[in-house]
Amino acid sequence: MRNWLKRLVYRRITSLKRRDAARLSAQRKRQARGARRQFLYFHRFGDPASVLMPGPVRALAERFDADIVCHLVGLPEAAVVPEPDQLDAFALADSARLAQRLGLDVPSLATPPTAERVAAAEAAAAESLGGPDALERIAAIDAALWSGGDLPPGGIGAAAARQAGEALRDRLGHFQSATLWYEGEWYWAADRLHHLEARLIGETGDAGLTPQIPVLHESSRTGDCGGARLTFFPSLRSPYTYLAAERVFALARRWNVEVDIHFVLPMVMRSLPVPRRKGVYFLKDCAREAQRLGLPFGDISDPLGRPTERGLAVLHRAIGQGKGEAFLLSFLRGAWSEGLDGGSDRGLRIMAERAGLDRTDVDAALADESWRAVAERHRTELAGLGLWGVPSYRVGDCAVWGQDRLWVVEDALQHMAEHST
Repeated sequence: MRNWLKRLVYRRITSLKRRDAARLSAQRKRQARGARRQFLYFHRFGDPASVLMPGPVRALAERFDADIVCHLVGLPEAAVVPEPDQLDAFALADSARLAQRLGLDVPSLATPPTAERVAAAEAAAAESLGGPDALERIAAIDAALWSGGDLPPGGIGAAAARQAGEALRDRLGHFQSATLWYEGEWYWAADRLHHLEARLIGETGDAGLTPQIPVLHESSRTGDCGGARLTFFPSLRSPYTYLAAERVFALARRWNVEVDIHFVLPMVMRSLPVPRRKGVYFLKDCAREAQRLGLPFGDISDPLGRPTERGLAVLHRAIGQGKGEAFLLSFLRGAWSEGLDGGSDRGLRIMAERAGLDRTDVDAALADESWRAVAERHRTELAGLGLWGVPSYRVGDCAVWGQDRLWVVEDALQHMAEHST
């Protein structure tokens, strides 16, 4: 597909104007039918992120007069989980950390349940999925599952219920559990439910309603970490890296930390698949996160392939000249909000010049293939930290993934500053 046509498609996917119009249309149709709001919730037993969902979902439903229809799903297909063992280990720690930060009362997530107990939990829940108290029953079963308690008896309908839930979820356009669908939009995991709450408050038209779900983000705190190192793993093809990059460097300046840019190739260029519905969800999620962060987003020139290779070649040279931050920010802004094509000489030259690099620098960078070995070394380092996705970060003993986990990095920096000698 030609670049200009791709840009039109991306603008359509990420358009907040189109999103808001679709919201209003769905709301009016529901009101014309005299129907109540309805949340579709997709739960997977054994998924730590799912453990966090019932409480906040129930609170939103009660506050905004919504019905909840529960569905069971199983393990995601291999195509959407490129590193399942690493994801499972990370999800345990991340969900426990997230539950604490959100103030959720959940069972210990230290030890995942066995496959046999997960199957028993599914069988117990499948018996009452259609009832009005299905979410409460799911939460109670999950609590027993993770705490090692006795599970209620179940029947034989779990497989059919799981298949039906997965078929519906897939048809509506998602790929994971711990997900909620409401009138055309997806909300994945407890830390995205604040977007749903804001939408529902907007629907009521009551400006006096106060949000109750916290938005987790880094603060403006400052401290002195004495020039410690923060390793930043970005990818030029990651819109989430774009959302994080400026904030990473700002965070480092507030805490007197030096940033080491350890760039990696995009997952799809490392033979890790990104199916279409996964990519579409990520773009829509990035659009609303960009809106929250006040960042321009959506005029996208996808840097897959040659643009990323050229960009990494220049980034490698820029880092050596002390201009890595400037070029990284310039390239990401160009690719994800300005429609600049890093695969063209003009696009790459614009990105480079505003970072203080001239044509001679660009030509020399493009003639140097040494960046490839460096990117592979960074990938190996990332995998050694138990991570695979981007953006990721390491500071001290803390290694974490996600543009929405910079608050974790900030907490680690504060701890480092407080305990430095």
